[in-house]
Amino acid sequence: MTPHDCRNHSHSHPMIEPTTEPIELSGAPVPVEEGENLEPLEHEALFGDEITSEKLVEKQATIATLGDTPFDDDGNEMEHHKIVATEIVSDPVAAHEPEPLLQNSIILLEPRVAECLALLESAAKRGLFVTVINTHVNDGSKNIMYYPTAEKLLEIGVHQVYEPPLGQKFSITECANHLHTIQSQQNLRFLGVLPLREAMVDHSDILAALLGLTVHNDLGTASARRDKALMKQTVANAGLRVAKYARLTARDGSDVRNAVEELELDFPVVVKTPRGMSTCDVYICDTMEEAIERSAQIVKSVGPDGTKANFSLLEEFLGGEEFAVNLIACPTTYRGVQVTDIWQYDKVITDGSNVNRWQTMVDPHDPKYAAMVRYAEGVCRAVGIKYGLGHCEIKAKYDEQKQRWYDPCMIEIGARLAGGRKAIMASKTVPGWNPFDAMMDAHCGFPLRLPPSFSPVKVARHVYVPSDKAGIVRSYTGDDFKRLPSYDDHVMLAEVGKPIKRAVDLMSFAGFVWLVGTQEQVESDAEDARNNFKVEVDPLPAAQNGSSGSGSS
Repeated sequence: MTPHDCRNHSHSHPMIEPTTEPIELSGAPVPVEEGENLEPLEHEALFGDEITSEKLVEKQATIATLGDTPFDDDGNEMEHHKIVATEIVSDPVAAHEPEPLLQNSIILLEPRVAECLALLESAAKRGLFVTVINTHVNDGSKNIMYYPTAEKLLEIGVHQVYEPPLGQKFSITECANHLHTIQSQQNLRFLGVLPLREAMVDHSDILAALLGLTVHNDLGTASARRDKALMKQTVANAGLRVAKYARLTARDGSDVRNAVEELELDFPVVVKTPRGMSTCDVYICDTMEEAIERSAQIVKSVGPDGTKANFSLLEEFLGGEEFAVNLIACPTTYRGVQVTDIWQYDKVITDGSNVNRWQTMVDPHDPKYAAMVRYAEGVCRAVGIKYGLGHCEIKAKYDEQKQRWYDPCMIEIGARLAGGRKAIMASKTVPGWNPFDAMMDAHCGFPLRLPPSFSPVKVARHVYVPSDKAGIVRSYTGDDFKRLPSYDDHVMLAEVGKPIKRAVDLMSFAGFVWLVGTQEQVESDAEDARNNFKVEVDPLPAAQNGSSGSGSS
């Protein structure tokens, strides 16, 4: 009998009371031996439902046989009298309150609309309640596809959205306290926390730990998954190659010269913010004077994640081509971490920054990429990524004779879903691969289902559509990207009547286009999308013009 049956019937059957009288079987008195102890029996009452069929009794998992009797309570004859023991209670007369049924739930940190839609579909297949956390209130003034409001998230299917109280900064501990209350009041059971932006990678692991979850990445290396200097130190300690680097703290940039000499760096050098994202505040400096200026600028500034930078990072400029290597990590996979897709970057130097033209997906099983696959997996393990997706940016050189990429070296790694819809494009070109299902399963601690091969059957390309002018957008043409034969999707960031600058960092582009098709068609359409887009601008007001120089300050 189930506990539910037990609760329904607990008041309709007689209770078995302790007694000092001899128990009669089949109506015959039981003799009492002389000197036998007749003290009351000390036990708790059993209660349960009567089963009158011996066959049914034999099918029960737990049986307490109290003996056969020729009569039931009404005096009617019966063949068997046995009781299924389901619970032992101290007070069987007291009402038994049912335990609430808990609803499994997943937490998404700062999702974009496109990725959120895919994760909502994965959550629905698993019956998961979806809670989104925004670390600040999005008011709709920014592009709503990238910075969705709470209303927009609820509209697309999110069950609830948490935002910090009005006028307060986001606190990870305060958020955890609120989530504990929500979990109790709504009978939820949080299974995992998914970071969907670079700034959320350390928040997600700390929040998961504060919620009492065990499915999170190594907390001891949480800072190494966000701080670029600690990241390089941790990867170097694992025996993997990293670029030469130094942390610079002088507010006037006076420590740049000594660092360049001590590291024996040649120009150009790279100066960047330590906790950046989306290529913001990353400068390629050709002279000592430029490096000093950029370092001082970063040390005195607030970083892209809204925190004070306090120091800049000086790095050697790595030769070779740039790649993004995406991975899935989960203890249920036989290697613990595995490369799923690789994207080769095509970049040009613009206004002192390395600016994307496009990124093209390649085959991770091709032997020419073997060295960077092994290297990226090692980096992932070194920084403690054990659950979820990883996004490792690498530079490597090509050996024409051996037809292989060699000497891979990390630029940075993020313990998160790759930006630029890379996961969406991978799901469209790799048969049997759904990175959003895998990400959700990994963060919930479920076993992963991986395809036998990650080789893409089509070419996918992310095209960056630039503006070559700065000012207030008056109009633009050439944005009818659906005309392209290999068109898959696009997003426009440029808006008429709003400022635009020459494309340098990720969010300064006029728009993005995603293509899927044959190599020849994708090559042609990428050039078409960039070359035929034209923007017309009006001059910026003097106050804005003085602060909108080149670069991404």
